[in-house]
Amino acid sequence: MILLMSAGTAFGQWGPARVEISKVVEESLAPTIRLVGTVHPQKRTTVAAEVWGFVTDLPVEIGDSVRKGDLLCKLRDTQHRYNLEEAKARVDDLQAAVRVAVADLTKAKFEEDRINSFTDAAEKEKVDAAANLEAARARVSQAEASLKSAEAVRERLRDSLQRTEVLAPFDGHVVSKMTEVGSWVEQGGAVVSMIDLATARVRLNVPEAYIGFNPVGVESPVFVDALNQEFLGRVARVLPDADQQARTFPVDIDIPNSDGSLKAGMFVRGSLASGPIGKQLVVPKDAIVTRGPMTFLFTVKKAGDGAVADMKPVRIISEVLDRVAVDVPGLQAGDDVVIRGNEMMFSPGPVIIMSGGSPQPEKSESMPASQPVAGESAGKTMPQSAQAKTGNGKSE
Repeated sequence: MILLMSAGTAFGQWGPARVEISKVVEESLAPTIRLVGTVHPQKRTTVAAEVWGFVTDLPVEIGDSVRKGDLLCKLRDTQHRYNLEEAKARVDDLQAAVRVAVADLTKAKFEEDRINSFTDAAEKEKVDAAANLEAARARVSQAEASLKSAEAVRERLRDSLQRTEVLAPFDGHVVSKMTEVGSWVEQGGAVVSMIDLATARVRLNVPEAYIGFNPVGVESPVFVDALNQEFLGRVARVLPDADQQARTFPVDIDIPNSDGSLKAGMFVRGSLASGPIGKQLVVPKDAIVTRGPMTFLFTVKKAGDGAVADMKPVRIISEVLDRVAVDVPGLQAGDDVVIRGNEMMFSPGPVIIMSGGSPQPEKSESMPASQPVAGESAGKTMPQSAQAKTGNGKSE
Protein backbone atom coordinates (compact mmCIF):
# COMPACT_ATOMS: atom_id res chain seq x y z
CA MET A 1 0.00 0.00 0.00
CA ILE A 2 1.39 3.41 -0.98
CA LEU A 3 1.00 6.13 1.64
CA LEU A 4 0.49 9.59 0.16
CA MET A 5 1.10 12.68 2.25
CA SER A 6 1.94 16.27 1.59
CA ALA A 7 5.47 17.46 1.31
CA GLY A 8 4.93 19.43 4.47
CA THR A 9 3.78 16.29 6.29
CA ALA A 10 6.64 14.24 4.86
CA PHE A 11 9.09 16.78 6.14
CA GLY A 12 7.30 17.06 9.51
CA GLN A 13 7.90 20.17 11.56
CA TRP A 14 10.56 21.42 9.19
CA GLY A 15 7.97 22.63 6.68
CA PRO A 16 8.49 23.01 2.91
CA ALA A 17 11.07 20.90 1.14
CA ARG A 18 14.19 22.50 -0.25
CA VAL A 19 14.51 21.59 -3.90
CA GLU A 20 16.50 22.38 -7.01
CA ILE A 21 14.71 22.67 -10.31
CA SER A 22 15.42 22.47 -14.02
CA LYS A 23 13.54 23.51 -17.13
CA VAL A 24 11.72 21.11 -19.43
CA VAL A 25 13.14 21.45 -22.95
CA GLU A 26 12.04 20.21 -26.34
CA GLU A 27 14.54 18.22 -28.38
CA SER A 28 14.59 16.07 -31.49
CA LEU A 29 15.00 12.52 -30.23
CA ALA A 30 13.97 9.05 -31.30
CA PRO A 31 11.98 6.75 -29.02
CA THR A 32 14.13 3.94 -27.66
CA ILE A 33 13.83 0.32 -26.69
CA ARG A 34 15.97 -1.12 -23.90
CA LEU A 35 17.51 -4.54 -24.52
CA VAL A 36 19.74 -6.72 -22.38
CA GLY A 37 23.13 -7.94 -23.53
CA THR A 38 26.62 -8.97 -22.46
CA VAL A 39 30.05 -7.35 -22.66
CA HIS A 40 32.44 -9.19 -24.97
CA PRO A 41 36.14 -8.51 -25.65
CA GLN A 42 37.16 -6.95 -28.94
CA LYS A 43 39.59 -9.83 -29.45
CA ARG A 44 39.90 -13.27 -27.90
CA THR A 45 42.62 -15.69 -28.93
CA THR A 46 44.48 -18.79 -27.85
CA VAL A 47 48.21 -18.14 -28.22
CA ALA A 48 50.04 -21.24 -29.48
CA ALA A 49 53.69 -22.25 -29.72
CA GLU A 50 54.92 -22.27 -33.32
CA VAL A 51 57.73 -24.74 -32.55
CA TRP A 52 58.10 -27.73 -30.28
CA GLY A 53 59.98 -27.46 -27.02
CA PHE A 54 60.29 -27.92 -23.29
CA VAL A 55 58.82 -25.02 -21.27
CA THR A 56 61.55 -23.36 -19.23
CA ASP A 57 59.79 -20.11 -18.29
CA LEU A 58 56.17 -18.96 -18.06
CA PRO A 59 56.36 -15.42 -16.61
CA VAL A 60 52.64 -14.60 -16.70
CA GLU A 61 49.72 -15.44 -14.45
CA ILE A 62 45.98 -15.46 -15.09
CA GLY A 63 44.69 -11.89 -14.99
CA ASP A 64 48.02 -10.27 -15.88
CA SER A 65 47.97 -7.30 -18.22
CA VAL A 66 50.48 -7.63 -21.06
CA ARG A 67 51.65 -5.45 -23.93
CA LYS A 68 52.17 -6.54 -27.50
CA GLY A 69 55.56 -8.28 -27.74
CA ASP A 70 55.80 -9.19 -24.04
CA LEU A 71 57.19 -12.67 -23.27
CA LEU A 72 54.45 -15.19 -22.47
CA CYS A 73 56.43 -18.45 -22.61
CA LYS A 74 60.07 -19.51 -23.14
CA LEU A 75 60.94 -22.92 -24.60
CA ARG A 76 64.27 -24.70 -24.24
CA ASP A 77 66.28 -23.63 -27.30
CA THR A 78 69.46 -25.76 -27.12
CA GLN A 79 68.51 -28.13 -29.94
CA HIS A 80 67.29 -25.26 -32.07
CA ARG A 81 70.60 -23.44 -31.63
CA TYR A 82 72.58 -26.54 -32.60
CA ASN A 83 70.48 -26.98 -35.71
CA LEU A 84 71.07 -23.37 -36.64
CA GLU A 85 74.84 -23.65 -36.19
CA GLU A 86 74.86 -26.74 -38.42
CA ALA A 87 72.91 -24.86 -41.08
CA LYS A 88 75.33 -21.92 -40.90
CA ALA A 89 78.29 -24.26 -41.43
CA ARG A 90 76.53 -25.83 -44.41
CA VAL A 91 76.05 -22.37 -45.94
CA ASP A 92 79.74 -21.55 -45.46
CA ASP A 93 80.70 -24.81 -47.17
CA LEU A 94 78.47 -24.17 -50.15
CA GLN A 95 79.66 -20.58 -50.49
CA ALA A 96 83.19 -22.01 -50.91
CA ALA A 97 81.87 -24.52 -53.46
CA VAL A 98 80.35 -21.66 -55.46
CA ARG A 99 83.66 -19.85 -55.51
CA VAL A 100 85.40 -23.02 -56.78
CA ALA A 101 82.77 -23.45 -59.48
CA VAL A 102 83.13 -19.82 -60.55
CA ALA A 103 86.91 -20.25 -60.76
CA ASP A 104 86.48 -23.38 -62.94
CA LEU A 105 84.09 -21.41 -65.14
CA THR A 106 86.65 -18.65 -65.59
CA LYS A 107 89.31 -21.21 -66.50
CA ALA A 108 87.03 -22.97 -68.99
CA LYS A 109 86.11 -19.68 -70.61
CA PHE A 110 89.77 -18.74 -70.97
CA GLU A 111 90.62 -22.14 -72.47
CA GLU A 112 87.83 -21.88 -75.01
CA ASP A 113 88.92 -18.40 -76.06
CA ARG A 114 92.54 -19.57 -76.38
CA ILE A 115 91.69 -22.54 -78.58
CA ASN A 116 89.37 -20.53 -80.75
CA SER A 117 92.14 -18.03 -81.34
CA PHE A 118 94.17 -20.71 -83.20
CA THR A 119 93.28 -20.84 -86.83
CA ASP A 120 94.67 -24.34 -87.17
CA ALA A 121 92.98 -25.74 -84.04
CA ALA A 122 91.36 -29.11 -84.56
CA GLU A 123 87.56 -29.30 -84.51
CA LYS A 124 87.65 -31.75 -81.61
CA GLU A 125 89.64 -29.33 -79.48
CA LYS A 126 87.06 -26.61 -80.13
CA VAL A 127 84.17 -28.92 -79.25
CA ASP A 128 85.87 -30.11 -76.05
CA ALA A 129 86.57 -26.52 -74.98
CA ALA A 130 82.93 -25.52 -75.57
CA ALA A 131 81.69 -28.59 -73.66
CA ASN A 132 84.00 -27.86 -70.75
CA LEU A 133 82.74 -24.28 -70.62
CA GLU A 134 79.09 -25.39 -70.59
CA ALA A 135 79.81 -27.95 -67.84
CA ALA A 136 81.54 -25.25 -65.79
CA ARG A 137 78.49 -23.00 -66.14
CA ALA A 138 76.23 -25.86 -65.00
CA ARG A 139 78.41 -26.51 -61.96
CA VAL A 140 78.18 -22.83 -61.00
CA SER A 141 74.37 -22.92 -61.30
CA GLN A 142 74.23 -26.14 -59.28
CA ALA A 143 76.45 -24.72 -56.53
CA GLU A 144 74.43 -21.50 -56.37
CA ALA A 145 71.15 -23.45 -56.13
CA SER A 146 72.53 -25.60 -53.31
CA LEU A 147 73.71 -22.46 -51.54
CA LYS A 148 70.29 -20.82 -51.91
CA SER A 149 68.62 -23.92 -50.46
CA ALA A 150 71.04 -24.01 -47.53
CA GLU A 151 70.48 -20.31 -46.84
CA ALA A 152 66.72 -20.93 -46.74
CA VAL A 153 67.24 -23.75 -44.22
CA ARG A 154 69.46 -21.47 -42.16
CA GLU A 155 66.81 -18.71 -42.07
CA ARG A 156 64.09 -21.21 -41.23
CA LEU A 157 66.09 -22.51 -38.30
CA ARG A 158 66.94 -18.97 -37.22
CA ASP A 159 63.21 -18.19 -37.23
CA SER A 160 62.49 -21.39 -35.25
CA LEU A 161 65.05 -20.33 -32.65
CA GLN A 162 63.39 -16.94 -32.30
CA ARG A 163 60.01 -18.60 -31.91
CA THR A 164 61.11 -20.48 -28.84
CA GLU A 165 59.96 -17.23 -27.23
CA VAL A 166 56.17 -17.01 -27.43
CA LEU A 167 55.19 -13.31 -27.45
CA ALA A 168 51.90 -11.51 -26.86
CA PRO A 169 50.23 -10.77 -30.21
CA PHE A 170 48.42 -7.66 -28.90
CA ASP A 171 47.83 -5.59 -25.77
CA GLY A 172 45.44 -7.41 -23.46
CA HIS A 173 44.98 -9.69 -20.49
CA VAL A 174 45.84 -13.32 -19.86
CA VAL A 175 42.65 -15.19 -18.97
CA SER A 176 43.87 -18.80 -18.87
CA LYS A 177 47.04 -20.92 -19.03
CA MET A 178 47.29 -24.23 -20.90
CA THR A 179 50.81 -25.24 -19.87
CA GLU A 180 53.34 -24.83 -17.07
CA VAL A 181 57.11 -24.86 -16.60
CA GLY A 182 58.40 -28.38 -17.16
CA SER A 183 55.74 -29.31 -19.72
CA TRP A 184 56.45 -30.36 -23.29
CA VAL A 185 54.71 -28.31 -25.96
CA GLU A 186 54.21 -29.65 -29.46
CA GLN A 187 54.28 -27.40 -32.50
CA GLY A 188 50.94 -25.59 -32.49
CA GLY A 189 50.28 -26.44 -28.84
CA ALA A 190 48.21 -23.93 -26.81
CA VAL A 191 50.09 -21.84 -24.24
CA VAL A 192 47.71 -19.15 -22.92
CA SER A 193 44.41 -17.47 -23.79
CA MET A 194 44.20 -13.68 -24.10
CA ILE A 195 41.49 -11.07 -24.51
CA ASP A 196 41.64 -7.45 -25.65
CA LEU A 197 39.19 -5.16 -23.86
CA ALA A 198 40.56 -1.79 -24.99
CA THR A 199 37.26 -1.61 -26.83
CA ALA A 200 34.38 -3.42 -25.16
CA ARG A 201 31.85 -4.99 -27.51
CA VAL A 202 28.21 -5.33 -26.47
CA ARG A 203 25.95 -7.58 -28.52
CA LEU A 204 22.21 -6.96 -28.46
CA ASN A 205 19.54 -9.00 -30.26
CA VAL A 206 17.34 -6.37 -31.90
CA PRO A 207 13.84 -7.09 -33.24
CA GLU A 208 13.70 -6.78 -37.01
CA ALA A 209 11.17 -3.92 -36.82
CA TYR A 210 13.82 -1.65 -35.26
CA ILE A 211 16.87 -2.56 -37.35
CA GLY A 212 16.25 0.23 -39.85
CA PHE A 213 16.46 2.88 -37.12
CA ASN A 214 19.94 1.78 -35.98
CA PRO A 215 22.50 2.14 -38.80
CA VAL A 216 26.21 1.65 -38.25
CA GLY A 217 27.73 4.67 -36.49
CA VAL A 218 24.67 5.77 -34.51
CA GLU A 219 25.28 6.48 -30.81
CA SER A 220 23.82 4.13 -28.24
CA PRO A 221 23.94 4.48 -24.43
CA VAL A 222 24.63 1.30 -22.46
CA PHE A 223 23.93 0.96 -18.74
CA VAL A 224 26.04 -1.50 -16.73
CA ASP A 225 24.30 -2.70 -13.58
CA ALA A 226 27.48 -3.94 -11.87
CA LEU A 227 29.10 -0.49 -12.15
CA ASN A 228 25.85 1.48 -11.76
CA GLN A 229 27.13 3.53 -14.66
CA GLU A 230 26.11 4.43 -18.19
CA PHE A 231 28.51 4.46 -21.15
CA LEU A 232 28.12 5.91 -24.61
CA GLY A 233 28.93 3.54 -27.48
CA ARG A 234 28.30 3.35 -31.21
CA VAL A 235 26.74 0.70 -33.38
CA ALA A 236 29.75 -1.00 -34.99
CA ARG A 237 28.01 -3.65 -37.09
CA VAL A 238 24.63 -5.18 -37.80
CA LEU A 239 24.94 -8.88 -38.57
CA PRO A 240 22.71 -9.70 -41.56
CA ASP A 241 21.73 -13.11 -40.18
CA ALA A 242 18.56 -13.17 -38.08
CA ASP A 243 17.49 -15.71 -35.50
CA GLN A 244 14.86 -17.59 -37.51
CA GLN A 245 12.57 -18.10 -34.51
CA ALA A 246 12.94 -14.85 -32.59
CA ARG A 247 13.32 -12.67 -35.74
CA THR A 248 16.08 -10.66 -34.09
CA PHE A 249 19.35 -9.45 -35.58
CA PRO A 250 22.63 -9.34 -33.60
CA VAL A 251 23.84 -5.74 -33.28
CA ASP A 252 27.33 -4.96 -31.91
CA ILE A 253 27.94 -1.75 -29.97
CA ASP A 254 31.58 -0.76 -29.41
CA ILE A 255 32.47 1.21 -26.26
CA PRO A 256 35.93 2.74 -25.59
CA ASN A 257 37.32 1.05 -22.46
CA SER A 258 40.79 2.48 -21.95
CA ASP A 259 40.49 2.35 -18.15
CA GLY A 260 39.42 -1.31 -18.22
CA SER A 261 36.32 -0.73 -16.10
CA LEU A 262 34.20 -2.91 -18.39
CA LYS A 263 34.86 -6.64 -17.97
CA ALA A 264 33.98 -9.49 -20.29
CA GLY A 265 30.71 -11.13 -19.28
CA MET A 266 29.14 -8.12 -17.57
CA PHE A 267 25.36 -7.80 -17.87
CA VAL A 268 24.27 -4.60 -19.64
CA ARG A 269 21.13 -2.82 -20.77
CA GLY A 270 21.51 -1.10 -24.11
CA SER A 271 19.19 1.52 -25.57
CA LEU A 272 18.52 1.56 -29.30
CA ALA A 273 16.14 3.61 -31.41
CA SER A 274 12.70 2.07 -31.87
CA GLY A 275 11.23 4.71 -34.19
CA PRO A 276 11.95 7.85 -36.19
CA ILE A 277 13.31 11.05 -34.66
CA GLY A 278 10.65 13.50 -33.47
CA LYS A 279 10.09 16.38 -31.09
CA GLN A 280 10.11 15.18 -27.47
CA LEU A 281 9.91 16.81 -24.05
CA VAL A 282 13.20 16.18 -22.25
CA VAL A 283 14.06 16.42 -18.55
CA PRO A 284 17.21 15.56 -16.56
CA LYS A 285 17.26 11.93 -15.48
CA ASP A 286 17.40 13.10 -11.85
CA ALA A 287 13.85 14.39 -12.23
CA ILE A 288 12.54 10.83 -12.50
CA VAL A 289 11.49 9.10 -9.26
CA THR A 290 10.65 5.38 -9.15
CA ARG A 291 8.85 3.75 -6.26
CA GLY A 292 7.85 0.16 -6.91
CA PRO A 293 5.67 0.11 -10.04
CA MET A 294 5.23 3.90 -9.99
CA THR A 295 7.34 6.30 -12.04
CA PHE A 296 6.69 10.02 -11.67
CA LEU A 297 8.20 13.49 -11.42
CA PHE A 298 7.38 16.72 -9.61
CA THR A 299 6.54 19.92 -11.43
CA VAL A 300 6.89 23.25 -9.63
CA LYS A 301 4.53 26.21 -10.04
CA LYS A 302 4.28 29.57 -8.30
CA ALA A 303 1.62 29.81 -5.60
CA GLY A 304 1.28 33.25 -4.08
CA ASP A 305 4.60 34.23 -2.54
CA GLY A 306 5.90 30.65 -2.64
CA ALA A 307 5.94 27.56 -4.85
CA VAL A 308 4.15 24.23 -4.85
CA ALA A 309 5.34 20.87 -6.23
CA ASP A 310 2.85 18.64 -7.98
CA MET A 311 3.41 14.90 -8.59
CA LYS A 312 2.73 13.67 -12.14
CA PRO A 313 2.97 10.13 -13.58
CA VAL A 314 5.61 9.60 -16.26
CA ARG A 315 5.96 7.39 -19.31
CA ILE A 316 9.58 7.26 -20.40
CA ILE A 317 9.99 7.46 -24.17
CA SER A 318 13.77 7.35 -24.47
CA GLU A 319 16.95 7.77 -22.43
CA VAL A 320 20.19 9.40 -23.53
CA LEU A 321 22.86 9.47 -20.82
CA ASP A 322 21.64 12.01 -18.21
CA ARG A 323 18.51 13.07 -20.14
CA VAL A 324 15.13 11.42 -20.46
CA ALA A 325 12.40 12.03 -23.04
CA VAL A 326 9.06 11.75 -21.26
CA ASP A 327 5.33 11.72 -21.83
CA VAL A 328 3.66 13.54 -18.93
CA PRO A 329 0.04 14.79 -18.99
CA GLY A 330 -0.01 18.57 -19.15
CA LEU A 331 3.77 18.99 -19.24
CA GLN A 332 5.11 21.67 -21.58
CA ALA A 333 8.50 23.01 -22.63
CA GLY A 334 9.64 25.67 -20.15
CA ASP A 335 7.95 24.08 -17.12
CA ASP A 336 10.03 23.59 -13.97
CA VAL A 337 10.69 20.08 -12.60
CA VAL A 338 12.40 19.06 -9.35
CA ILE A 339 15.85 17.46 -9.81
CA ARG A 340 17.15 17.64 -6.21
CA GLY A 341 15.23 17.06 -3.00
CA ASN A 342 12.52 14.90 -4.57
CA GLU A 343 13.61 11.67 -2.87
CA MET A 344 11.55 12.37 0.25
CA MET A 345 8.57 13.98 -1.47
CA PHE A 346 5.38 11.92 -1.71
CA SER A 347 2.62 14.23 -2.98
CA PRO A 348 1.82 17.86 -3.77
CA GLY A 349 3.14 20.34 -1.24
CA PRO A 350 5.04 23.59 -0.68
CA VAL A 351 8.71 23.81 -1.61
CA ILE A 352 11.57 26.26 -1.33
CA ILE A 353 13.47 26.59 -4.57
CA MET A 354 17.23 26.50 -4.08
CA SER A 355 19.57 28.43 -6.35
CA GLY A 356 23.23 27.39 -6.31
CA GLY A 357 22.73 25.63 -2.97
CA SER A 358 20.93 28.60 -1.33
CA PRO A 359 17.24 29.54 -1.17
CA GLN A 360 16.07 32.19 -3.59
CA PRO A 361 16.09 35.54 -1.71
CA GLU A 362 12.32 36.17 -1.85
CA LYS A 363 11.56 32.91 -0.08
CA SER A 364 14.47 32.60 2.36
CA GLU A 365 12.45 33.97 5.29
CA SER A 366 10.06 31.01 5.19
CA MET A 367 12.79 28.61 6.35
CA PRO A 368 14.39 29.27 9.77
CA ALA A 369 18.15 29.24 9.36
CA SER A 370 18.62 27.30 12.58
CA GLN A 371 16.34 24.40 11.58
CA PRO A 372 17.72 21.33 9.78
CA VAL A 373 15.99 20.31 6.56
CA ALA A 374 14.94 16.73 6.00
CA GLY A 375 15.98 15.36 2.64
CA GLU A 376 19.04 17.63 2.39
CA SER A 377 21.36 14.72 3.03
CA ALA A 378 19.20 12.43 0.94
CA GLY A 379 19.71 14.52 -2.17
CA LYS A 380 22.01 13.24 -4.87
CA THR A 381 25.61 14.36 -4.48
CA MET A 382 27.22 12.35 -7.23
CA PRO A 383 27.96 14.58 -10.26
CA GLN A 384 26.54 13.86 -13.66
CA SER A 385 28.87 13.18 -16.53
CA ALA A 386 28.47 13.49 -20.24
CA GLN A 387 30.36 10.23 -20.63
CA ALA A 388 29.14 8.29 -17.63
CA LYS A 389 26.02 8.58 -15.53
CA THR A 390 25.44 6.77 -12.27
CA GLY A 391 21.98 5.60 -11.44
CA ASN A 392 18.89 5.33 -13.55
CA GLY A 393 16.46 7.67 -11.89
CA LYS A 394 15.79 7.45 -8.17
CA SER A 395 14.23 4.52 -6.41
CA GLU A 396 13.25 3.50 -2.93
